[in-house]
Amino acid sequence: MEALQELGSRNKLTLAWVPGHKGHKGNEEADRLAREGAGRAPIGPEPFCGIAKTHVRASIDEWMDGKSREWWRKLPQQRQAKMFIKERSARLTDDLLGQNRKAIRIIVGLLTGHCRLNKHMSLMGLAEEATCRFCSEEEETAVHVLCQCEGLARLRFLILGEENPSASSYTEAPLSRLWSLIQMTQLDRVL
Repeated sequence: MEALQELGSRNKLTLAWVPGHKGHKGNEEADRLAREGAGRAPIGPEPFCGIAKTHVRASIDEWMDGKSREWWRKLPQQRQAKMFIKERSARLTDDLLGQNRKAIRIIVGLLTGHCRLNKHMSLMGLAEEATCRFCSEEEETAVHVLCQCEGLARLRFLILGEENPSASSYTEAPLSRLWSLIQMTQLDRVL
């Protein structure tokens, strides 16, 4: 702004907006020169970065994604969560954050195994029995309830299209299906 004011103090200066790519001779020449300059090696003081900010940001995001995937794979804990969540997923994050607060709490609890299922509660000394409330045959874990319980096989088939889905299929599909299963089993009242 100061440079424009200085120019205007000694010269007659008119600023005008010119629509791009409309055949204006000066603007077309400026576009040609810009394209020509973009194709040349940068000239100027170091350090010089001849790339767009968006490219830099995308490169950093890609590097961070790779690092977070590597960290998740090498993390010795979170055995159950890793069964359900194979890697960081923007779609899964957006899907989860689109749920209400209660659904988020229950879904995250189930996917990580930190919820009020009988096995977890018995490990904490808060329940006497670890057996499944639906089949009374196996320990009630999230993997058992969501993937293996014979007492819920038909319901899983109706909602998910398969009786014994893999753990990762819950996070590959819309979370609304998992939430439907949770509500139809009335686990949302318990967890």
